[in-house]
Amino acid sequence: MRKTLIAFATAATLIAVPAAAQTSDDTVTITVETSDLDLTTVAGQDRLESRIDTSIERACRSGGRDLASRRAEAACRNTFHNAFAPQVELAIAEAGSENYVALEFAIKV
Repeated sequence: MRKTLIAFATAATLIAVPAAAQTSDDTVTITVETSDLDLTTVAGQDRLESRIDTSIERACRSGGRDLASRRAEAACRNTFHNAFAPQVELAIAEAGSENYVALEFAIKV
């Protein structure tokens, strides 16, 4: 079976585990591992959503407590959620074919 990576990144490097990285050009990349999930089940889909949420939270966390920082974090989370949504739907729709080992997206911040 051929396994492929969905890479919808502008300048991203695959990371083997769910993670976020910020590069010097302020591009935030999130990669979420899916190869160990059964996306044909609700439990597998819920686990994927949880991994995505956790990775987005980590990637968008700035540490600031002021209103501007909170708004920037919320905008970052919203941007990533919107970016991941179509890829998640596709991965779930294609779940039986086992085509996906990870979902990845990079956003310039």
